[in-house]
Amino acid sequence: MDAGTLRLLPGGRRAEDGEPLWRLPREALRVIPGGPAGDVQAAIEETVQAARKMRREIEERIAKALEDLF
Repeated sequence: MDAGTLRLLPGGRRAEDGEPLWRLPREALRVIPGGPAGDVQAAIEETVQAARKMRREIEERIAKALEDLF
């Protein structure tokens, strides 16, 4: 595989029939330009920030659901 090849690897949880349990929408995927020489640290920091945002959103949904129950 040369540096110009983009390859998506399968991952995530799968159902018993092998189908993915969920799929990311196309707009959720992003290509970090530069290949191995690219700014890996910046990409990691961006990923961490996105994960923190997702966690906050999940915690807010859980809190709201609990409030609605009680």
